[in-house]
Amino acid sequence: MANLSGNLRKLSSRRPLFQALTYKSDNYSLCRFVNPHISGLKAKQARNISVTHCKYYSTTEHSYQDKSSGKTGTEETQREETQYEHDIRQRILGASLVYVKEFGWTQKALEAGAKDEGLPPTAHGMFPRGGAELVHYFYAKCNRELAEIMAADVKAAEVKEEKLGTQAFIKKAVETRLRMIIPYLETWPQAIAIQALPQNAVESWTNTLNLTDEIWYYAGDRSTDFNWYTKRMTLFGIYKSTEIYMLQDKSTDKENTWAFLDRRLNDLQSIAAAKKSCEQSSDVLKEAVKGFGVMGRNILGFNSRNR
Repeated sequence: MANLSGNLRKLSSRRPLFQALTYKSDNYSLCRFVNPHISGLKAKQARNISVTHCKYYSTTEHSYQDKSSGKTGTEETQREETQYEHDIRQRILGASLVYVKEFGWTQKALEAGAKDEGLPPTAHGMFPRGGAELVHYFYAKCNRELAEIMAADVKAAEVKEEKLGTQAFIKKAVETRLRMIIPYLETWPQAIAIQALPQNAVESWTNTLNLTDEIWYYAGDRSTDFNWYTKRMTLFGIYKSTEIYMLQDKSTDKENTWAFLDRRLNDLQSIAAAKKSCEQSSDVLKEAVKGFGVMGRNILGFNSRNR
């Protein structure tokens, strides 16, 4: 154990990411400190794990956490560790996108990305959900990029004192977002299949709903009634149907896809106009019925004060 502690202190000076595992053995628990980037320990080797009496060093300042007592080191150190791990994950995910065309949305792409960042391939162990985490990273990244583009468009329109047309703005936003998928189009069916898995479905829906909410927000929608939901769910359907159509579109620059998107948005506008017309007709009918009722009561003398 003395040698183990000495090795830990050496490693901690290089800020490695440690994974604390406790292996049960007969009548005692042995706490092993494992740096997955160095040891290459596979997850399947970690059987019969217990963290009941495990103390482990952090990556900085030699602070430790006692699992049995719940005591922790400094909160600042823990925040640094969390941020450090987050930064490493983001670097690996970003580097892995280059290999999606070759390996798809898989662990192999993550291994290649880790290698590009100077980390051992075993660093993919930081992504227990494998390709699903890479898909989520790409989706969220594209959503952020689109939000920046839309914000810039809205600001430019305000400077020029121009009014943005809602349908034109939404079409441009959806097309811009879908074009971000085109470089990965050959492997995108795999990404869609990964998102459709039960364990990933909630995250997938959240990503797309966040996308539609951002589009409607920058398009100027500030509704607070039930229309808030219907607008976003309708755009959700339009986006997904256009995305699927694009997968089999062989036209130049996906012209057929953008024409398909135009038709869906026109249909939406027609439905909205029809709904508004029906509401107006309904209001007229209500007033007409009310007028006939009043007239009928007058004829029958129901409104006479001298009854």
